[in-house]
Amino acid sequence: MVVYLTGNSRLKKELYIKDYLNKYTNYQYIKIFSNDEGKLEELKNASKSLGLFSDGKIYDLVDFDEWSKSEKEEFYKIEFPDENVIVLVRTEKAIQKDLKDKVIVQNFDKPKDWEDEKWLQFIMDSAKLIDVEISQEIAHELLEIVGPDEDTIISELEKIKIYSLGKPHIEDIEDITYKRTVSKLDEFAYLLSEGRLDDAKNLIFEVSNEYEPVFVLYALSRHFIELLNLIATVERKHKYSWPQIKEISKQTDIPIPRVTRFLGFKFKDSKFSPINHLEKYTLKKVKNVLEYLYSMDRQIKLGADVKVVLANFITYLKNL
Repeated sequence: MVVYLTGNSRLKKELYIKDYLNKYTNYQYIKIFSNDEGKLEELKNASKSLGLFSDGKIYDLVDFDEWSKSEKEEFYKIEFPDENVIVLVRTEKAIQKDLKDKVIVQNFDKPKDWEDEKWLQFIMDSAKLIDVEISQEIAHELLEIVGPDEDTIISELEKIKIYSLGKPHIEDIEDITYKRTVSKLDEFAYLLSEGRLDDAKNLIFEVSNEYEPVFVLYALSRHFIELLNLIATVERKHKYSWPQIKEISKQTDIPIPRVTRFLGFKFKDSKFSPINHLEKYTLKKVKNVLEYLYSMDRQIKLGADVKVVLANFITYLKNL
């Protein structure tokens, strides 16, 4: 059985797969990347090599859009059994007409930025998948705070789950969203940009094991692109007021919690003192960092160890 996961929402696909695996706990789960050698041979022999300790196999083709045209054509010809072998194909492209009757298609598109009702439904659906009970009122409050950004929404829902034991109240949302720690991957990015490089170094092993390399590079690139946007559009000041933070978030389309951290805004009762990135970075510095991240992406796609690449990035930032 082949299931195509189409659309541009990476995180919706992640949540769907997580839920899928919970239904097939006795199946062996195997991720396949575009640069894996022998991937087609593995798939062709999938039904012949079922393990003794599993009922079947689930293959996750993580980056199918990066397969070559000839590899895709060869993949389309493989006949998979209806039972025992499930192939999940992640793609942002439309499915060929001649394949539609042979496969299952699940679409995961992000709503447009202005489609508030669809974003509210996305928040409700995402919360359900990670076992968080939220009301429509809470979903609306969360959307108001973080805006239409799926990465931040998922990160905040995970925080809400932890700090409310999965059953948040509306009065908890602002406190949890603004003042609690961010996800591990976001925290890693902030440690890097804030210059807390020894702390960042201590997180390399955890980040590398918990996230796929492509997601780590995506998060770091997104982080520094947002910083570039702020430097290019925001007047440099030592301190920013809360109304200014909200206006900057609206102007740049960067969620409020991220703007507060980037601009060093400190809440009255917070023991943590964030760093004002606009006093630390210039446009040229951030552009240089983004160029280095691009080279990191190339290294990883060529098979480099992500831990080594991240360690080298920290060394680069020390000398920036």
